[in-house]
Amino acid sequence: MGVRALAKIIAVNRKYLTITLSVVLICIIGFAGISLWQTAHASKSSAVPEIKMLGVSIEPGSVTKDLIYGNVTLKGVQVIPAKTFDLIATVQNTTSQKITNVPVELEVTLVGDESKKVSKMGNLPSLDPGATARVAFRQVKAMGDAQGKSATAGQHVITLRVKPNAAGGINQATEASFRFNVDSTVKASAAQAPAPTAQTPTPAASVKTPVKQ
Repeated sequence: MGVRALAKIIAVNRKYLTITLSVVLICIIGFAGISLWQTAHASKSSAVPEIKMLGVSIEPGSVTKDLIYGNVTLKGVQVIPAKTFDLIATVQNTTSQKITNVPVELEVTLVGDESKKVSKMGNLPSLDPGATARVAFRQVKAMGDAQGKSATAGQHVITLRVKPNAAGGINQATEASFRFNVDSTVKASAAQAPAPTAQTPTPAASVKTPVKQ
């Protein structure tokens, strides 16, 4: 009886061991599947954009300085010292094919008031593999002006968007945003600094990952 009981216990234990191992195996497969999905998702999100934004420049040139408005001090602010300005974006074709009819949109929005915005469309007729080009937006009007008095009235978000155009070989949408303060009382002759670039955005700037359309 003792031997039979022992054999039964061993058999039962093996049965439960098999079930346990099956459950563990299913869990491992499940976690592996999630891991693979996350890796694939991250890989897709970190794809190199077909049209890469290298940087922007402002005319008249922007300046970087501390601004004081009453009791408010803004440190290291990028300032556009004019109510009307030109913005020039530099982009690069990172693909191995020639791209045509590249649509580029500029949007200027007053921070805190989404109703105050202006958009302009630009277009690059063609861009060879690895080549760079400049897209100029002339006479862009600011939506507000700090005028040396307000810490908020001149704050703008400038957004550049490269839009998809499958017929021209562009399948991705790429977007970059930068924050500037417009204050016409700031002297343009002050020490100038280059506008932030898409690769090394300032703390007030952000670059969105290209998304497949």
